[in-house]
Amino acid sequence: MEDVEDFTYYISFTDVPRFHFREVTPKDFYFAQIIRASERTMFELAERLLLNPEVLDQVSASKTRVVLNWVGETLLTEKILTVENWLELAYHLCKQRWDSSVDWLEGQPMSKIQAMIQVVDRHVSNQEKAMKKSGRKR
Repeated sequence: MEDVEDFTYYISFTDVPRFHFREVTPKDFYFAQIIRASERTMFELAERLLLNPEVLDQVSASKTRVVLNWVGETLLTEKILTVENWLELAYHLCKQRWDSSVDWLEGQPMSKIQAMIQVVDRHVSNQEKAMKKSGRKR
């Protein structure tokens, strides 16, 4: 696995073409909600993240299974929000002045959004500590 600076990943085996996946973005949450509501599988979401789908025709099923397990564990697990949860999170991030549009946020990779959440959480925690200190000084 090779981490690339544009929020994509290459997964390679020695004798076959490499897989190239992108990270999940909030725009994928809408598709994931459709999948959850139907009889479809998350394989379709993993396939959507694959930037070079032609590799599926060139790699054995056993290697594809290994890659899809990695995608599920690394790119999908705990990164797919419901649309409702995403919109609530986007509202709070916009309120914190990350950006004024949900459209911009929906194009960001989840690792970047999770970093934004950590920054906001630290800021809130620091504000609460400061308020407690100022309350004790009175």
